[in-house]
Amino acid sequence: MGSNGLDNISILVVGYDGYIDVWNNFFDLMNKYWKDRPKTYLATSELKPYYKNVEVIPAGSNSEWSNRARNALKYINTPYVLLMLEDFYISDYVDNDKLKEVMNVVIDNDILYYQVLVQLLCQKWERGKAYKGNRRIHIIPKDKKYGINLQAAIWKTDYLRETIGCGNYNAWEFEIKQLKVNNCNEDRIEYLIDDRNILNITHAIVQSKYLRGAVKKMERIGHNIDLSERSVLSIKEDFKYNLKLFMYSVIPRKMHSFAKKIGRVFNIDFVTDRMEKIVK
Repeated sequence: MGSNGLDNISILVVGYDGYIDVWNNFFDLMNKYWKDRPKTYLATSELKPYYKNVEVIPAGSNSEWSNRARNALKYINTPYVLLMLEDFYISDYVDNDKLKEVMNVVIDNDILYYQVLVQLLCQKWERGKAYKGNRRIHIIPKDKKYGINLQAAIWKTDYLRETIGCGNYNAWEFEIKQLKVNNCNEDRIEYLIDDRNILNITHAIVQSKYLRGAVKKMERIGHNIDLSERSVLSIKEDFKYNLKLFMYSVIPRKMHSFAKKIGRVFNIDFVTDRMEKIVK
């Protein structure tokens, strides 16, 4: 990798060893569409596969998400880290100039968390105040549910270490715990979300299966996914997921409880319901 002017940030993917087939696709695509990128790390439990320009850091057997992330952060000495999910594939060329502009905002304003991917179809109901007049960058509302999450985001490295804390727990528990943390000022100006998808990410997998739209997208860009290694959601499963995403995208938050009741009529499973019962 050449000099890209992004010396203040590293990339960290906290992987799950059962997803090695997913890693193969993720890093093939990353190495195609983002060759000139910051130093890249993959945190694993025990596996240590080889990927070009990726440092793999095993944390040991029985390591949950938090242990893998915490262990990898010991090897990262940049003040910022871009945390990415292994099942969100880069599907077009990344423009480093856009990332540099974002990093200038982050560094100049001491931003703790800057999300670079909006998974919802739109931000009509969840959008916060425009940040310094920029209509594509928004302050994450203090009362936004899962405002701090594990979608692709730039974290201040020390803040990420502090947020992970101690314990050996999974990624869902990390996100649930953020619901109970009141660690920002009233306007939450240290927490931003950018709705431009500057990394050209495509969400690929749900419930350990490929989304049908993602498979079609990979076909369009000429990337072959071996479906003998991991199956595709059925039409019914895919419909349920996209219906749920649609609900969260266009229905006001105050109506989410009612919308969930309707969703359950279609036997839609809400993972957050289960996790909130577990983490109390």
